[in-house]
Amino acid sequence: MRRTTMKPRADWRPGLRKYPYGVRAMSAGAGWREDTVYEFSASQIDLIESVADELHSMIAVAVRHVVEHKLFAALGIRGDLARMLEASWADYWAGGRRNERAGGLAGRLTLAYDGRDSIKLLGCNYDTGEGLFAASIIQRNWREAMAPDANQFNGLHEALVERWEEMAAGVPGRGRMHATCATPDPMREGELVYLAATAAEAGIDTRLLPLHSIAWDGRRFIDDEGQAISWLAKLYPWDGLADDGFLQRLRSSGMSVLSPLWCWLWSNHGLLAVLSSLYPRHPNLCRAALDPSGIDGAERVTVRAFHGLDGAPTRVIDHGAVIADDGPEIGGDVAAHGAVWLETPSCFREEDTRAVLHAWIVGDKCLGMGVRELSDPRLGLGGGPDWAMVPHLFRG
Repeated sequence: MRRTTMKPRADWRPGLRKYPYGVRAMSAGAGWREDTVYEFSASQIDLIESVADELHSMIAVAVRHVVEHKLFAALGIRGDLARMLEASWADYWAGGRRNERAGGLAGRLTLAYDGRDSIKLLGCNYDTGEGLFAASIIQRNWREAMAPDANQFNGLHEALVERWEEMAAGVPGRGRMHATCATPDPMREGELVYLAATAAEAGIDTRLLPLHSIAWDGRRFIDDEGQAISWLAKLYPWDGLADDGFLQRLRSSGMSVLSPLWCWLWSNHGLLAVLSSLYPRHPNLCRAALDPSGIDGAERVTVRAFHGLDGAPTRVIDHGAVIADDGPEIGGDVAAHGAVWLETPSCFREEDTRAVLHAWIVGDKCLGMGVRELSDPRLGLGGGPDWAMVPHLFRG
């Protein structure tokens, strides 16, 4: 892997106008930067793809282990919420066989890659899809304009359309899909426009609406025109819905949600500890535990709250010294409501710039990736505003 600098386009936004959704989705590219490009070899791309596929399969095993052994409380999930999550998983994993139409759309694995032969899983997010538009369309547009003779690991758009088709085929009520996020939130609103466009390309009638416009009429969820919502795609974390009446009404409403509730478990940072216990010494996993004693001897440690997805409170300890800590910002301790201790691996670094990979899973296959640059020691896990999505290519 090689990092090089290049002259960026004066403005990358006009290039998106050729897509029917490009202008409306443009705000999802707020973190895009193209004065840097990462070049990989074809064999490195093959390695990243195969590792991501294997990790995705291992994550599925870990989630099944949590459900079958009822380890919800250990991951900070209790009471009715645990029972509802278990029921959601049963819809997907009925009788030991997957019901793909009760599955998710896409997931993102964050990988530390040293640029040579070490790839380690840092986190996974199957709940919300921030960054998908940049990885799929903005990055593709960059390659077509700036490196037309090169290749790129990016089959995301076509895969998303096919996945929508698969989930909708033969299921009553899935000819129409409502898509929502909290507003105002320009980045998520842009991502939502793109997701709705891929669904529309699959022949699904789509309607966008703000989260606060969804109402309950006593029997079902309805939109701002009083129409029943049968299938809802959300770019809003389950974290934010767990404490209100939404979940209590969901089971009786007849409404399907994408991503389903079980995807929240796939995005719980404590799952890294479950993976570590199930696959000790696996070359693509970091040592991780639910208490610090489980990673004794680690020189660099990341402590991350179970919940919060990309914004989860995080503390980084290097040789015993705290070098980053979100605790004071949240008025308490990062680990107050449960956290995972992760032996933090090395990643690609050049001077003060670090890079991690975002490997995108659509359905059950890794079909594209992006590169995230940052200077923050939290490696994009938890806080840190200083980051950018940059393009990649490979030759051969």
